[in-house]
Amino acid sequence: MTLGIDVVSPDVRLRLRSAETADEPFLRDLFGSVKGAQLAAAGLPPAMLDLVLAQQYRAQVAGHAAQCPAAQSLIILRDAAPVGRLLLDRAASRWHVVDLALLPGARNAGVGREIMQAVAAAAREQDAAVLSLAVATTNDDAIRFYVRLGFRDVADNATASHRMMELPLAR
Repeated sequence: MTLGIDVVSPDVRLRLRSAETADEPFLRDLFGSVKGAQLAAAGLPPAMLDLVLAQQYRAQVAGHAAQCPAAQSLIILRDAAPVGRLLLDRAASRWHVVDLALLPGARNAGVGREIMQAVAAAAREQDAAVLSLAVATTNDDAIRFYVRLGFRDVADNATASHRMMELPLAR
């Protein structure tokens, strides 16, 4: 994986590359695979569900661009096929994971762990002190995942909808 600096997973099947315009359909489908199940529980008709997903996708893209304009959008590849996306904002002392999303077939298969460990190692190599992220308070699976990786709650930065978490990167 290369980000202008090296982010390398020990798993040679996993790589990161910069997202390109041609990745837009994949990114929309990925968003739908993550949010669609949540929204489907509301019992919306399929056409309405598609409309809501399209609106929420556009809102997410615009929100990320406004809040983290320097963040780099990366496609996660496993065996050269796209399986996820990492939106990463890198500052000198703090790297922030804006978004990490995986296709259903890549979840619970070690992909997220490998990517996050590689990002933490690269951040450490670049002398960043902290790797941070926000996770929805309702996303228990993600919270457990990040805790297993060593992330800790930053209670004073929490909101009603999101927990703020940090991984100290001291060498």
